[in-house]
Formats: sequence, structure tokens, C-alpha cells
Amino acid sequence: MSDKVKVVQLITTMADGGAETLVKDYALLCDREKIDMRIVTWSEPLGSANERILSEAGIKVLHLGEKNAVCPTKNLFVKIYRRVNKFRTFRKLITEERIDVIHIHLRFGRYLRAIPSHALKRLKLIYTLHNEPSKYFDPDGNRKQRFEFKEAKRLSDKYGLMFITLHEEMNKQVRKLFSTENVLTINNGINFTRFDKNLYDAKAVRRSLGIGEDVKVIGHVGSYTEQKNHEFLLKVFKDYLKKDPDAVLLIVGKGVLKEVINDKIREMGLSKNVVSLENRSDIPALMSAMDVFVLPSRWEGFPVVMIEAQKMGLACVISDKINKEVVLSDNVTMLDIDSDTGKWIEAIDGRGEKMPPAGNFEDYDILRSIESLQRIYCGE
Repeated sequence: MSDKVKVVQLITTMADGGAETLVKDYALLCDREKIDMRIVTWSEPLGSANERILSEAGIKVLHLGEKNAVCPTKNLFVKIYRRVNKFRTFRKLITEERIDVIHIHLRFGRYLRAIPSHALKRLKLIYTLHNEPSKYFDPDGNRKQRFEFKEAKRLSDKYGLMFITLHEEMNKQVRKLFSTENVLTINNGINFTRFDKNLYDAKAVRRSLGIGEDVKVIGHVGSYTEQKNHEFLLKVFKDYLKKDPDAVLLIVGKGVLKEVINDKIREMGLSKNVVSLENRSDIPALMSAMDVFVLPSRWEGFPVVMIEAQKMGLACVISDKINKEVVLSDNVTMLDIDSDTGKWIEAIDGRGEKMPPAGNFEDYDILRSIESLQRIYCGE
């Protein structure tokens, strides 16, 4: 009988966002002699780069929404049956395979309602906040925020749910919000062996994308959501083209607002200057082709992509809504997203005021993060 600790990483989807990429790396880099890890998503397969990488590595991924994607229906009773069946499948996995740990990411939904009380008491429950607490949990917020708060509070008070936060300010907020001391900060990390600019031929990458060697490339990696503020990014880029008509905006990502943003690109006459990519597993190579990285987010938890961009040696121009702990190099400029585009253009050209580093790269090696998680999983 195996004495490995059985861990389920429970996440909404395995798209190519920061949280999903982190979960993918946990599964790939954990000690498989100690940990039997599998990933469960509440969605159907998306055909993402993360899903492709996991499949090639032989990592177990269970997509509970797979049948809905194969046979879509408008029949209400069929929809209800499928939803109930998703909960049954999840409960069967947890109880029959004697899972030891459920590590939850992004939203709770009603997922753990499927697990009987006696099983919850046996399980070790962990939740990582990948965004600012107020975006998910608010006892006085909208219906979804209220539910998420109540569910997290229930699991914390009754079943010892542990919260993992991404920086110390978030840690303090969670302790206060849930009246708990069961909170631990673990840095988001990246795989340092991949994010090394000396490994890539930037000129060759540019040629493969149809971008000239001497063209200014402004880069962005992020899901097409309200959070990432693509409309403002396009506004800045359109004004930047007035001074440099040959510049290119390289956007990598996928998401619910992609078509909306693509329409904006066409409306603003930017199509010839924008290269849009999705489902890419070669983010470090793509970053090697960039001159500057821009992240004008409306809010963030702790964006892993910022560690990646800085590790690749990129100058970064980012929103001041992002926690300052993300600054690890001496080449990051923070600006108000309500400021005029001129300041952003100056910063893109290297004339913005730089932020002092708030930490060291070594603290964001994902192998360190995984070691910390494995000690929690194994009860060490």
C-alpha cells in the first residue's frame, strides 16, 4: 500500500492564467516519491498550454465539466442532472480514493458541499488566495462575495481550513477578516531554470513572429479580464505610435474579454501593430523578444508574471494598484492608471522614476515554495 500523501489541487479551470500556471508547476515539480498529486477542475478541457503540458507529463487531471462541453444542452433538467453528477464524481474521488489534502485555488463555489462532514474532518483543507481578499470575500458585498465569505468562514471555523497568502499585507487582512491565526504566507514562485534570457535567441523569436529586429516591442502577458485593464493598455499604445509608428504591442493571453479587446484593436486601427497570441507554453522565449513589459492592472494579488518579466531582465511599467513587494529589480516604474498616457509613454521609453527593490529573486524560486507546501501536505 502506498504511503504517499494524496493531494488534490482544486481549481476552476486550467487556463493559462497565473494561478493555473502555478498549479501546473506544483504538479510538475513536486516530489513524486512523497506526493501523489492530481488536479481537478470544475470546467471542461480548454485546450490550453497548461493542459497540454500536464498531459504530456502524465499528470492526472479530472475535468468535471467535460460532458457538458461534449454535449451542450438547453434542457434545464439535463443541466441540473449534469451539475449534480459533477458533485457526485468529485465526492466519489475524495472519499473512495482516500484523498488526504484538498488545496483550493481561486473560488470555493459550492465544491466542498459535496464532501460529507466526516470526510471533511479527516481532510487537510488549504486555500490559496491568488488575489486581494476583498475581491473574493466580502460579508457585505454582492451575492457571490457573501457566499464565498460564508463558505470560507464555515470551513475555517469547523474544519480547520488553512489560508495561504502571497504577501504579508494580505496575511494581515485575512487574519482580521476571518478571525483566524491559521494563515501562512508562501511566495508565488517561478521555475528559474526556464526564465533565463541567455537561453533564448531573441532575434529568432522575433523573426518567427514577423517582427523586425530593430522594432520597439511592448509586451503584456495576462488573461483578457477586467482586472488586467487591456483597454487602457491599448490607449497607451495608440498614443505611443504617434512618436514611434513602427512599434509593436505583443499580447499573450486568453479570456472572456478577448473578442471585445480584438474589436477595440480593429476600431482603433491598431491591427497592423498588434501581435496577439494564446495557448503558448514558451512564455520565456516570447519575453526575450520584448523590450519592455507593461502591466496596467486594476488590482492584483501577487502577479507571478512580474517575477518572470523581471527575471528575464525586462524593464517593467506597472500599475500602482499592484503590491510593491513585487518589485525585485531596479528597473520597475509604478504609475497611476488614472494618470495621462504621456507618463506611461515616458516610462516605456525608460524615463520614469524607478522603484527601489523590495525583495530578492531567490525568495521566489518555486522549488522553495513547493518545499514549504510539501511540509504542510505531509504534516511536517
